[in-house]
Amino acid sequence: MTGTPIKLIFGVDGSYSQHLAVTLISLLENNRGNAFDILVVTLNMTVQDKARIRSVVEGFANVVLRFQDFDISRYSHFRTDGHISHASYLRIFIPEILPESEERVLYLDCDLVVQEDIAPLWESDLGDKVIGAARNPFFVRHDDLELPADADYHNAGVLLINLKRWRERDGTARLIDFIEAHHAHLYAHDQDALNAVFLGEFAELAPQWNFQTSMLWCEPEALSLRYQEYRGLVENPAIIHYTTPSKPWHFGNTHPHKDIYYQYLMKTPYSGYRPDDISVASLLRRAVCWPQVAFRDQLPAAYYPTRRAFRHLKTNYLGLKA
Repeated sequence: MTGTPIKLIFGVDGSYSQHLAVTLISLLENNRGNAFDILVVTLNMTVQDKARIRSVVEGFANVVLRFQDFDISRYSHFRTDGHISHASYLRIFIPEILPESEERVLYLDCDLVVQEDIAPLWESDLGDKVIGAARNPFFVRHDDLELPADADYHNAGVLLINLKRWRERDGTARLIDFIEAHHAHLYAHDQDALNAVFLGEFAELAPQWNFQTSMLWCEPEALSLRYQEYRGLVENPAIIHYTTPSKPWHFGNTHPHKDIYYQYLMKTPYSGYRPDDISVASLLRRAVCWPQVAFRDQLPAAYYPTRRAFRHLKTNYLGLKA
């Protein structure tokens, strides 16, 4: 077991307690050789849910788990939409929550599953950059955030943070100012603000450390990968991040790694969960999507070249967007 613990932090709304349990059990089962110091910063998490989360880690000797409630009432006017609550904004306060002596921390969302040893992620060289993060494909709202047209945009679900550099750059105050000034355009909330305020200060993490749902639909070149590397990423990412409003705990969700979420869910106190969105509409959506999903999951060696050829045809011969 590694001597120095990996410092981890989560920012969690109480309604996501079940999903935090899944993330934690997946992390700990696949990282028995690493020691962890984990802080869970919470909004509205019940005593009962905290007890359930503690029970998840009780069987592991390599982890210290702590909870800290956070009062975000001063920032209750920050924009939220759909499944995004104010807990998303907890990320921007991490350097203030943690003591000055802490210089590095790994932040994880709790709608993800960890499948591999994360020591290489923790040990990634950030140089003098503030944040390590993976690219977020398909971003086009550069003007909204006053970003150069060729600027990369990064996903905030997995962040390796250089706390010392963030504090030197007065990051939290600058983020709050940006959020206040650009409220109407922050469709991705604090993630938008992080990309704008820390423009040029991201170290890029490999997509295996944050395999987002949108990566299922992008081309290998968009991730700086060769085709076989992309196929390997799709089939076995180190961290599966269930982005988009459709989540694996929804009946209508068709993510190819949906079953992995349920494999870990069965090992938590929330194993009795059943989707509550079963309806005629969700059944119809699944039926409509089934042919493409079956093609993708059962015949991937044929599906991805076919998709690539179809997009080439649309773009180069029909003049349509890929």
